[in-house]
Amino acid sequence: LPSQTGGITIAPISTILQRQSPRAFLLQHTLMVKTGDNASLDKLRGQLENSGYRHVDQVFGPGEYANRGSIIDLYPMGSHAPYRIDFFDDEIDTIRTFDPENQRTIEEINAIELLPAHEFPTTTEAIDSFRSRWRQRFDARREPESIYMQVTKGTWPPGIEYWQPLFFDQTETI
Repeated sequence: LPSQTGGITIAPISTILQRQSPRAFLLQHTLMVKTGDNASLDKLRGQLENSGYRHVDQVFGPGEYANRGSIIDLYPMGSHAPYRIDFFDDEIDTIRTFDPENQRTIEEINAIELLPAHEFPTTTEAIDSFRSRWRQRFDARREPESIYMQVTKGTWPPGIEYWQPLFFDQTETI
């Protein structure tokens, strides 16, 4: 939406009123990857970690990535299929979509735009900010299933996106 220059956007009022991540957070954690780009494998792994992607042995679901040698398998949020990024030294050689069940290539593509794995930061500092803001507004419940304790442990319970304002100093609407 920030780059939309014309047209009409139709959205339910509940979506329009929902608090969103600040635009700066999304822009900082959105990655563009193209074949032929000079990119360090280690740097890309670090960027994925900072954007909330979880390192796994084999990619099966959105928000995960795996690394084997010069290959990174990545399942971006909102994508219908995961991507396999193949490096040749510090250059992205190929990008392909693949089937996570049989590991076979579906199609080769030239570029992908990666959104953050979550709509909120997942760093230790962000968790500390969440906890501090929670305690300012609510009692800190210590039951293991409470949202406060789950976030404290770095797990993201269903519906955590509704608690976004506790991760940021300021949020935005559409």
